[in-house]
Amino acid sequence: MSNGTSRMEEKLDTLIKLMALQVTDRHPSLTEKAVVLRRIGLTPTEIADICGTTSNTINVRLAEAKRKRQTSKKSARSKK
Repeated sequence: MSNGTSRMEEKLDTLIKLMALQVTDRHPSLTEKAVVLRRIGLTPTEIADICGTTSNTINVRLAEAKRKRQTSKKSARSKK
């Protein structure tokens, strides 16, 4: 890979991080940020890098959010 290509990738990574921070600025909790960033296609490792935590923490938060959504859906169905 040429030096120019490497530099371009670094700049693109920076832009992605800045845009992700802007998108997540409206979401106060780490879980909400993780869910939003995952929905736009970032990996748990990328999300962790942006949020300043580990990919394991992000995976745990995403799993908790998924469990919570599933529980909410089940209780909504049972109320019908």
